[in-house]
Amino acid sequence: MTETPLNRLAVYAIIAGVVTGVMVAAINWAVIFTERFVFGTDHIATLGPGETVAPGRLAITIVFVGVATAIAWFALDRFGRPTVSVPGAMKGEKMPVIETVISAFVQVCSVAAGAPVGRENAPRLIGGLAAAGMSNTFRLDGDARRILVASAAGAGLAASFHLPLAGALFTLELLLVEMSTRTVVASMLCSATAVATTGLFVHHHPIYRAVVLTERPEVLLAAILVGAIAGSFGHFFGRAARRVAASRARGVQVLWQMPLAFILVAVLAYFIPGVSGNGRFVAQTLLFEGMTLKAMLLVGLCRAALTLLCFRVGTVGGTLTPAFALGAMVGAAIGTLVHPLFPSLPIGAFALLGAAAFLSTTMAAPMFGMLAAVEFTDMQAQGYLAMFITVIAAALATRAWAVLIDKEQRHKPLMPAHWTHDRI
Repeated sequence: MTETPLNRLAVYAIIAGVVTGVMVAAINWAVIFTERFVFGTDHIATLGPGETVAPGRLAITIVFVGVATAIAWFALDRFGRPTVSVPGAMKGEKMPVIETVISAFVQVCSVAAGAPVGRENAPRLIGGLAAAGMSNTFRLDGDARRILVASAAGAGLAASFHLPLAGALFTLELLLVEMSTRTVVASMLCSATAVATTGLFVHHHPIYRAVVLTERPEVLLAAILVGAIAGSFGHFFGRAARRVAASRARGVQVLWQMPLAFILVAVLAYFIPGVSGNGRFVAQTLLFEGMTLKAMLLVGLCRAALTLLCFRVGTVGGTLTPAFALGAMVGAAIGTLVHPLFPSLPIGAFALLGAAAFLSTTMAAPMFGMLAAVEFTDMQAQGYLAMFITVIAAALATRAWAVLIDKEQRHKPLMPAHWTHDRI
């Protein structure tokens, strides 16, 4: 089959971006409607919808979510066609439309109602589905299909969180693992178009507010310290997440394991604010207001354990915002401990550096982690150097651990393939 010319591929990327943007707007509105129905408010109007209701009501809601999602995942697995991941669609495998759409909506609605995982997996699937359908309609060659599906998957992530640059980097750094004129043009066009299209239907708001980073020597020194430590924690959290997702419960096991896990989530959420949901409430608190060291350690350990537990019992989701929150806790804890050495630096600066470092190693993508942190916080340009240094320190620390304890394992991100029979 003849290779698709670049100009035609660019047109396809724009069309895929529009379709992806509309579909992502639909799942974003599903999140908003779910939050309003369950909590009476949404994440646009308030930082953490789940924290606005009484602890008892939140706990009951989480138990209900566990039962409802267990039934949904069991039914999809038992009666639906086998799901296909984005990497599988890039290779030409057909994504079942109904099952993929239902899966995406179940994912985002469960997170909106309190599940302690991320929701970025759903828009990636939606974008991949849109581009896979276009590839079949226009009978694209294998390479064009691979580029278009990957670009639309990254664009779905970008549109859901308003991360146009990070979404394109996700495509290039994690899905295609390739930097060429064709891949750059397609990924950038698709990401920008999807973000702009979703913005027509869903009001954009900054995900986080953060302190201003500078290029002062103490900030850059803190970036090295936090990057190495938080990056190491992120590396091991990512490895654990991949392992539990690969061995997740299936079939009848989901019907009893998932409700039991969510009962535990409900009990902890009743006593400890911030352990449910995708972690945005906790991250924002650390970035701007702060917590005691004891509270950071308690919430951080609970959130990490519950996220892994939910993956293990069959919950489908992502690690984007949970990893950002966990990294903010690691960074803030470091900042609290070394504050006598850095008296002029606010704890929020350490939290932001930790969030970027932890995210970059959890996702196994330094550039994506850096740009996601920048775009999440609408960061000013003077903070870019500190961000760059902290993710480089995180990457070097991860490499050091790989040399020391696991030379053969390739560090992989948590992707949709971990919930299917595909491999990345």
